[in-house]
Amino acid sequence: MADRPTIFLSNWSSYRAPGCHGPGRKLTIMARPRPWEHGVGKVPACTPTTEALDSVKDGRLPVADYRAGVEAGIRGAPHAPGGLTAIIGGKAEPVADGDTLCCGCSRERAAAGLCHRAWVAPILAAAGWRVVLDGKEVPVG
Repeated sequence: MADRPTIFLSNWSSYRAPGCHGPGRKLTIMARPRPWEHGVGKVPACTPTTEALDSVKDGRLPVADYRAGVEAGIRGAPHAPGGLTAIIGGKAEPVADGDTLCCGCSRERAAAGLCHRAWVAPILAAAGWRVVLDGKEVPVG
């Protein structure tokens, strides 16, 4: 048994891939989730703003600046175990051991460093979580 609570980060479509989703709740970290991508709640600290998403998509914001904003957003919010929260039914609830934070990007895109879940994974690991990103544990430090 791990001494650190485990949090999974993956995409919605990898729910059948071994080790990609945990046994807990499925939570969105998407700025604009489609109806089937809402899960039971949203994790604001890990979710880009819609303005930043629109700006990077239309080329007004460089990807490096988008990434810096995502990383600053999570670092500026409580994100350690017990502090990272999801909004579920209008209430803030702690993200729990075994929960999965999902976005829409492919595993290949995340592996290439082009997805925000890959950017927040090492920050969460450094904060005390055991992080499993697309089925692979993220090393601490």
